[in-house]
Amino acid sequence: MRNLPPFKALNAFEATARLGGVRAAAAELAVTQSAVSHQLANLENHLRTALFHRQGKRLILTDTGRDYLNRIGPVLDHLEEATFEAANHSQVETLTVSAPPSFLAMWLLPRIANFTAGHEDLDLRLLERLTLAPEEETIDCAIEYRLAPDSASNATQILSDQVVPLASPDLIARHSIRSLDDLSEVTLIETERRLISWQAILRESPKLESQRFLSVSYSLHAFEAARLGLGVALGNRYNAQRFIDEGSLAVPFEIPEVLKPRTPKYFLTLPEKKSALKKVVGFSEWLQAEITAIS
Repeated sequence: MRNLPPFKALNAFEATARLGGVRAAAAELAVTQSAVSHQLANLENHLRTALFHRQGKRLILTDTGRDYLNRIGPVLDHLEEATFEAANHSQVETLTVSAPPSFLAMWLLPRIANFTAGHEDLDLRLLERLTLAPEEETIDCAIEYRLAPDSASNATQILSDQVVPLASPDLIARHSIRSLDDLSEVTLIETERRLISWQAILRESPKLESQRFLSVSYSLHAFEAARLGLGVALGNRYNAQRFIDEGSLAVPFEIPEVLKPRTPKYFLTLPEKKSALKKVVGFSEWLQAEITAIS
C-alpha cells in the first residue's frame, strides 16, 4: 500500500507555499483558514518533519519544504491537466500552447484576441512552462525560453532576450539614474527564475557587497515591483514594452554588451506529431506575423 498523504493536505500545502500564506490559500481553496492550518499540520505529521518556519503569522518554507514543493508541484500540474482532459467532453477542438509565465502574461495574452478572433472553431488552453517536456503529449506547441533548442525538436527562434534595466520614471529622476554607476543607492530587483541576474552583471563591482536586493519569483512580479518604485528590475524589453509605452516603466540606460552573460532566447517548438495539424500551423503563422510586426 502506497504511503501517500491525503490529497487535501497536499493541495493546502501547495497553495499556501505558492500564495505565501494561509489566508490567501484559504480564499483560493474556498475553505476556512483553520481548515488549511489543519491540513498543513496533518501533512507535517505524516512526513514527520516541518515544512514551514513560523514567524508570527508568516510562514516561510524550510529547506525540506522547498524541496518537497519543487517535487510535488509538477505532479499536481500533471494531475490537473489529466483531470481537464478527462472531463473535457466538448466537441470543439482545443489548441494547447505552453509559454514562460512572464511571456504568457505580458506578451502573449495582450495579443491573443487577434488569434482567437480568426479561429472561432478552436478552444484555447494556455499553460505556464519554461520549456517543453517530452512526456507532455497534450501540448500542441510551445514557446520555450532556453539557451539553445533541443537538437531533436522542431524549433524556430522567435525573439532574443533583450535584457534592459527597468524602473519607474519617478525613481529614475529622484536618483538621477543614467548608468550602472548610479545604482548603489537603490534596491535592485532580482528575478529568481531569470537566468541573467544583477549579480552576474555586477560581479566585478566592489559596490555589490553593500547593495540592497529584492528577490521575486517571476519577471511579472519584478515589473510590478519596479512600477511601484521599489527598485530597478532586469527584464526583457519585449515583455515590458506595454509598460514602457504607457509610461509606468522606463529604461534609464543600456547595459554594455560586454557585461551580459550568454543570454537565452525564445523559441517556437512544434512537437513532431503535431507540427502538421491545421490548428498548430495556424497558430505558428499568426505568431510569426506578430513577431514580424514588432521587429
